[in-house]
Amino acid sequence: MNDFVDKIKRYYYFDSEEIKGIIFATLIIGFIISFKFWGPDNKFDLIYGLKNLFYSILIAFVAIVVHISAQKIFSLQLGFRTEFKTFWPGLIFALILCFVTRGSIWFLVPGGIVIHHMAQHRLGFFRYGLNYWSLGMISAIGPLANVILAALFAIIAYGGVIIPPMTPISIATPIGRMISANLWIAIFTMLPIPPLDGSNIFFSSRLLYAFAFGCIVGYSLLVLLLGFYSLIFVLLMGAVFWFITYQILDRAG
Repeated sequence: MNDFVDKIKRYYYFDSEEIKGIIFATLIIGFIISFKFWGPDNKFDLIYGLKNLFYSILIAFVAIVVHISAQKIFSLQLGFRTEFKTFWPGLIFALILCFVTRGSIWFLVPGGIVIHHMAQHRLGFFRYGLNYWSLGMISAIGPLANVILAALFAIIAYGGVIIPPMTPISIATPIGRMISANLWIAIFTMLPIPPLDGSNIFFSSRLLYAFAFGCIVGYSLLVLLLGFYSLIFVLLMGAVFWFITYQILDRAG
């Protein structure tokens, strides 16, 4: 534990390029989240809109930093250093899609990661150097962190997540936007599109991807579409996706 704490103190940081990327991703995603909230009853109100823009930027910042921080901290435990790379084509597409759909569709993809080998901290590991398995495991932690953060805010908003209240998410409130934004980031970053987290997980293991996809995306869609907050279904849906993938792909191959 002392060694792990020391790693965090020495290696948990964001370089200048990461900071720039996080700032631009935060501003773009914050703008997308706030697009439909520039006035009550579809009437433009500058003060109302700026207040919602501020809340949305704050929400985007928290969601992105939690996502990346979870990956950075977990990677240090495995003897790697993680670097965030902004997904500019995805952010530009998300911005265009926002204007075309008038803010009805959120395509929230801040970016992906690359890992760097820290040789002195990998001594004793079976897979000593860079490998897809470690990259996939580190990548999966990001979307999972967003789901956990959304669940914590659901506890605050609805009083619990074990017994489902079947209450639809309302993005008109800041806390509803916080839950929705984190879940949509978890969903879209799980897509197997380079350099998103989903591509790293997919290339590391199809079965790992199926399980992670089922847990994260399945639970997120249940919350967003049905207002179903039971965490019990996380592992259940992951197991279902894993079984289907095993039967159709791996077992057949």
